[in-house]
Parts: sequence; structure tokens; C-alpha cells
Amino acid sequence: MKKLFFIIILLFFTASILGSNYNIRRTDNFSSDEEMFHNRWTNSMRGDSLNCTVVGRTLFGASHNVFIKDTIAYSCHGFSLLIINISDPNNPILIGFYDMGDWAYGVYVKDTIAYVANGDDGLRLINVSNPTSPTEIGHYDTGGYARGVYVKDTIAYVADCDDGLRLIDISDPANLTEIGFYDTGDLAFGVYVKDTIAYVADNWAGLRLINVSDPTNPTEIGHYDTGGYARGVYVKDTIAYVADYGDGLRLINISDPTNPTEIGHYDTGGYARGVYVKDTIAYVADYGAGLRLINVSDPSNPTEIGFYDTGGYAEGVYVKDTIEYVANGDAGLRLINVSDPTSPTEIGFYDTGDWAEGVYVKDTIAYVADEDDGLRLINVSNPTSPTEIGFYDTGDLAFGVYVKDTIAYVADCSDGLRLINVANPTSPTEIGFYDTGGYAQGVYVQDSIAYVADYNDGLRLINVSDPTSPTEIGFYDTGSYAYDVYVKDTVAYVADYNDGLRLINVSNPTSPTEIGFYDTGDEAWGVYVKDTIAYVADGGDGLRLINVANPTSPTEIGFYDTGGEAWGVYVKDTIVYVADGGDGLYIIHYYGNTGIKENKNKNSSNVYNISVKMQDGLRIDYSIERTKNISINIYNIIGQKLYCNNDIKSPGQYSVRWNGNTGVYFVKIDIDKYRYTKKVIIIK
Repeated sequence: MKKLFFIIILLFFTASILGSNYNIRRTDNFSSDEEMFHNRWTNSMRGDSLNCTVVGRTLFGASHNVFIKDTIAYSCHGFSLLIINISDPNNPILIGFYDMGDWAYGVYVKDTIAYVANGDDGLRLINVSNPTSPTEIGHYDTGGYARGVYVKDTIAYVADCDDGLRLIDISDPANLTEIGFYDTGDLAFGVYVKDTIAYVADNWAGLRLINVSDPTNPTEIGHYDTGGYARGVYVKDTIAYVADYGDGLRLINISDPTNPTEIGHYDTGGYARGVYVKDTIAYVADYGAGLRLINVSDPSNPTEIGFYDTGGYAEGVYVKDTIEYVANGDAGLRLINVSDPTSPTEIGFYDTGDWAEGVYVKDTIAYVADEDDGLRLINVSNPTSPTEIGFYDTGDLAFGVYVKDTIAYVADCSDGLRLINVANPTSPTEIGFYDTGGYAQGVYVQDSIAYVADYNDGLRLINVSDPTSPTEIGFYDTGSYAYDVYVKDTVAYVADYNDGLRLINVSNPTSPTEIGFYDTGDEAWGVYVKDTIAYVADGGDGLRLINVANPTSPTEIGFYDTGGEAWGVYVKDTIVYVADGGDGLYIIHYYGNTGIKENKNKNSSNVYNISVKMQDGLRIDYSIERTKNISINIYNIIGQKLYCNNDIKSPGQYSVRWNGNTGVYFVKIDIDKYRYTKKVIIIK
């Protein structure tokens, strides 16, 4: 979490900025580290998407809770509900997910509904009858901060943090109502119900046993102090299994509910948040250490038998050929095969030692900016077995890296720009240095100029024609905190935290001037420019696509809410790879266009009477009143054009048929300056 500590320190005297940009629910229920992380990630969300769709996901976020039904584990990670096949407990496989919008903390599955404790968003009911495509069917705002849930008969018992235990009638999933309530005393994080007793994990107050035989009037009958911070609980036979943040898994004998006693313990390695028990295995959601599978056949001696790493914190991303290289925080460098972007798979991993912030790949070497550990050079010629071949300690915190020819340019926080000779990658050496004055975060090199995003010191232009003696030739104050920069032709595009996307004319590098600006809405962390689109990683607002064909008047043409906090972005062909710090890797297809007015809401009753039907494959009907230029294109989910029909049509009615296979497709119809776009699903 070094990046977060760094941000907190630098913004210590700017509380007003934080206050105006965050919509969070502050409580006293977290330790200092967790409180900082919680506040950093619970900012308001943008919404859904425009002209964008997710085609793949991997390296999901932090682990909070888990529920097992048959051979499927429903796990709360970051802002998502993950659905994992555990038929082979030694080899768990992800098969589905649902973006919850806020932190997914607790889950219980009954019949075909997953009941999710969803933080500020209360209780969410998700239909999981098709686990590969879950959908929401009901919602209840519990009033507090929903952290845990258990369902018995027609009642959902919600652990609602400082609002205690809430009893919700779910007999009609579309019309939920509260029927009872009990103040547990501290912060209710988890709940399990057996017979007429609700077992509540109540933070530092430990395990509370609540009699709910009369759900309109619950009362406490027993209590056990677990020693740490009780966050999750599961009851099987006469044992309560408690996920105890900091103290791991605690096994409590509750045969006498008025006098519970501990009989076993297992340290899960991180911070145990949630637990589920099936047969003789306890599945523990361990914040920071993933999903742990613990054998509890002997409750006095639990042992670990399996593990699923849910990933670290995706910070930076670079794509080369069919491999996505992810700088994944404390989880190091991850290599993801994206040859099929709808099914990304990890093929390699290297622990860089500290906190991987940025990555650049050239030839067969991945150059990783690894904060305190400086620049790491990783040989990726065999992507299934990456190995370190070189290292250079840059002195401060390496945040960004760009490689040109035989020089690696490192944005090294308070140490500025470091120029590292990597001609011999086994022995990198520093050949030049320039103190940028602020806190260097990102760097881009074009021709003989290094453009440095220098945090509160804006954009610095450094002449590196003589790499042994770099000198500043230009400077522009971007207004806020410059985090990243991308240069195309004579424009530098700066991701400027509070101030969004700044377009700086650098045709005269000694006198850069701003020519355009777009307020992206949240916190611009990263930027990548391709053709006439600037792709901005915009924190809690996800991915923003800005048309910069006219740099003096940039306009938004698409967006996708990534669920957590978008930090890094890379674009290849029609696919956008977004590193989302709290919610892993998103692979997004942009199916819009620039320069053409689009109206997705037009239907068969408007303009050209366009109708798209799934009838014997795909049927497109349309009519025109005057001679027009017509273009009809059909793309698959990864952006490949499968059908193209360009022609000049006379007035009349027309029908086009296309016999595609089962799958998801995008139809784009251009009639002069009018565009119609539709996503279709063909099932045969």
C-alpha cells in the first residue's frame, strides 16, 4: 500500500481537496491501515458504459468473503462477486462475475439467488441460475454498511456494521422489508444462523450469540472474545468457525451457547475476512492472501491443503503481441495470455520484491518500476518462466519507466528523472540524472525530449540528446497533480488527477501551451492515445474515451465503469487494457467511432426505420427516402470485422441477412452522417 501512503502524505495539507472529491461513509470501525484503504476505494461510481463492453477479466481485487454451493465458490473480491468452479479444490477455475457497484463484503446463496452484503448499497439479490451470466433482481438499503448476510427460510440476516443485525423479509425478492433489529454493541461484520440462534462476528467484541426464535425481538444469550477482530463466521455441528482479522481462523465450541470455548486455530497468513465450511474443508477469504482451503477434519489441528491467489493491486499494464504484462503492486509482474481476450489466462509471474508500479516491454525484456526496489529487468523470452537478469536501485521510489534504444528513463519520485543504460541488461548503470523539482510519476520519450509528469510541478520537458547531461527546456503547470503523460505528434496529453485531461502543445518545447482540456470527472491517473482518441484511466470513474481529433475541443465519446479505481491503461487494436487497482484487469472493446454523430437510441420508428432481428441468424431491415451512402459492418466481441457492405442506395426498403454462429456481435450502420449501433446475441 505504499502508493496510498505516499498519496496520503503528499495530500496531508490538502484536506479540502479530498473532501470535495470523495463521497465516502467514514466510520470508526477500521484500523488505521484498513481505514485508509477503505476510504480510498469507496468513492462514488459513474455507472455503466457507453460504446464499450468488457470482453475479458483477470487478476481480480481484494478477497472479502466466500460461499460454497455444490462445486461452486461464490467469492466477494473488491467490487465484484466472483463465481469459481472448485470441483477440483487443488485447481479452482473462475467461470463468472458480477460488478456490484460498491464493495462486495458478504454472500449467501439459496436456490438460484445470491444474497450479497454490498456495503453502502445494502442487500443485493443476484440471480445466479446461469452462473456465467448473473443478473440483479432485488435490493434493500439496510441503512448502515452491509458486511455479512445469512439466509434462512424467508429471512435474510444482515450484519450491518455499526447498525447491528438487521432481519429482512425476502419472501418477495422484488419487495424486501425489515422485520427485526438487534444492536450487537460494536460493528457487525458477519452472521450465521443455526436453529434459533444468530451467530454474529462483531469486530473487537468477538462472537455474539443472538436468540432469533422471535425475529421481531432478538436477544443475546452468549458471547466469546476471539482476540482479534471477528469479521466472518460459519457454524457447522457444534463448532463456530470465525474469520478473525489478524488472528486467522478460530474454531469455537458452541455446544453450550451460553458458554462458548475455543478448540482450534489456524493462522491464514493475511487478514481473514470470511469463512465457509463444507465437509471437512474451511474456505477462508483472506484479505491480502487470497482464498485459503483449510482441512478441519481434526478441529484441534487445522491444516492448509489448497490456495487461490486473487491477485494484488493492478497498477500498470503493457501489451506486446498476445501477452499482457501487468505491474501488479505487491504481487509483482504478472504475464497474461490475451490471445483470446474473452478468456485471459495467467502464464507467468515474477515477484519483483517491492511494489510494481509501471512496466515497459522491449524485445524480450520487461522493465519494471518497482518503487523502493528501483528498476528491475525481467527476461520474458520464456513467458511461462520469467527471470530477473538485471537491477538498478534508482534511489527513491520508481513509479514510471519508458525505454528508448538502450536507455531506460525512470520517473523516480523525489529523485526526478533517472537515465539508466541498459545496453548490457545484466549490468544496468546510471548515465544521467535530472531533478525535476516535484515528484516524478510518469515519463514518455519522443525524439530527444523526455516528458515527465511531475505531480504538483506539472509537465517538465527534459532535453536528453546528451543523456549524460539532461537539461530542462520547457515547463507547463497543469494545475493539479500530473500523474501520467503520453505524447503524439506535437501534443502532450497529461493525466492530471483533479483536473482531468490536459492537452499541451509542445511544437515549441521551450514554450509549451495548453490548447485543450477535458474534465474527466474523477482522478485522472493514466493516459494512452491512439489515432484520435485519448483513453484515460480515471480512478473511480473507470475508463473515459475522449475524442481529440480537434484538440482545442475534446469531447467524451465512450466510457466504462471498471468497478474499482482505474490506474493504468494500454490500447492495442480495438481492445483497451485497464489496470484497476481494486478490481484487477479489465479487457474492454470500444465499438464506437469518432467524427460521426451517433444516436444509439434510435429504433425502427425513427429516421431510417432500422430494425435488427435475430431471425435465422441476423436480419437487418432499413428504408431510405433519398439516395444515400450506406455502410453496414458486423464485428465480433474482439473487434474483428466479419461482414462489410458499402454501397450507394436509391430510395426504397432493404433487407440484409447474415448467418453468424452463436456469439455476441456488434452491428454498425452508417447512413451518411447518421450512425446506428446495436449489440446482438445469436444463439443457435
